[in-house]
Amino acid sequence: IKLPEKSSLILGPYSLHPKTLLFKNELDIEFNYQNNENGIGIYYYDDKNKEWIYLKTNYNDEKYSTSILSNEIFCVLKETNPPEIKYLIPDVDATYRSEDLNSLEFFIDDDLSGISGIENISVEIDESPILFEYNSYRKKIVYNFEDWLTIGEHSLSIQIKDNVGNVTTRQGKFIIK
Repeated sequence: IKLPEKSSLILGPYSLHPKTLLFKNELDIEFNYQNNENGIGIYYYDDKNKEWIYLKTNYNDEKYSTSILSNEIFCVLKETNPPEIKYLIPDVDATYRSEDLNSLEFFIDDDLSGISGIENISVEIDESPILFEYNSYRKKIVYNFEDWLTIGEHSLSIQIKDNVGNVTTRQGKFIIK
């Protein structure tokens, strides 16, 4: 089985059998590993789609652990590839006419562990947190501006964290004419 790009194998892979067995209750699995580091998580291999899928991972007492509902192929991977911010409007170091800018919009993506939800996303305009909409299926963030963005310079700060702790930050200023 091929490992994902930009990742390294920490432990495994381990195959649990029989694969046709579904558990009545969740089963906890643990992997002994002394270092608690960002970027490390437990994954299972989806044989149908030929990809590694992140499982919610906890670290305690020098062990990485998760809960499973079936026998699969499992491993502990380290990935240090941060999430991406794409198609940001308004973008840093850009200038916009006030009548052309009705909302803040951008897409986020993470190629391995993913982004679990809104708690891993922070957006501030002029150093004030904003309450935005997050469409997890489309991986899109939207905030419709109210009439409070004035003509002039504004600051923007975005921070995205994936499920294993890798962080992307975009900060800067944009101008409204």
